[in-house]
Amino acid sequence: MKLFEKVMYPVLVLLIFFYMYHARNNPMYFESELAVEGGPLQWLIISTLLFASVMCFYRASILKPFRGGVFAACSVFTGIVFLAFALDEMSWGQIIFHYPTPEFIRVRNALGEMNIRHLVIAGFEITDIIFTLGIKILATLYFIVLPFFYSRLEQIKNFVNRFAIPLPRYTQTGAYAVAAILMSFIPSALRYIVFELVFYWILVLMMYNPLNDEVFSRKSLVR
Repeated sequence: MKLFEKVMYPVLVLLIFFYMYHARNNPMYFESELAVEGGPLQWLIISTLLFASVMCFYRASILKPFRGGVFAACSVFTGIVFLAFALDEMSWGQIIFHYPTPEFIRVRNALGEMNIRHLVIAGFEITDIIFTLGIKILATLYFIVLPFFYSRLEQIKNFVNRFAIPLPRYTQTGAYAVAAILMSFIPSALRYIVFELVFYWILVLMMYNPLNDEVFSRKSLVR
């Protein structure tokens, strides 16, 4: 485990217990100040997503000469996805510049905001779809199934490495499981926002020190 991970896991635990404490003992403060749109929790999420985006772009730039165009393009695409998520968390600048939401989006957004995550489709918010059904399926496939076959099937290994897919280590999978359990102790409907922060940070740690680290590390390259 690298030093950055050793530092971040305790920080994440402290953050979880901090928000858990306030959600249980001061729910009004938690929901109206900490977890509110444009509040400190949301800015932590935005910062995490931007950090992940920069990491992807940086890796694409330094590894392209060694890993090829496909690897670099996939890294850039991942960086763009993280950047888009960060911008959507900012409601595409609305929480900073406070511009009005276009009517077409306002009437289809649960909070009347300029973002995708709160759009309502068939009675369900995008956030609910992603962080209930989507994450459960993704977590099972990505954190358990894919690493299992990566070490056993050469075709899977080649595919994963060619398309710049970082795989989680068992410590990161365990951290995700522990975080998911701890979320159940936050007695607020807004606990999903805390889970977003923790989930994204675990993704960052997984990208920083993946199971297939040799593919993303310059130390493994002959220059």
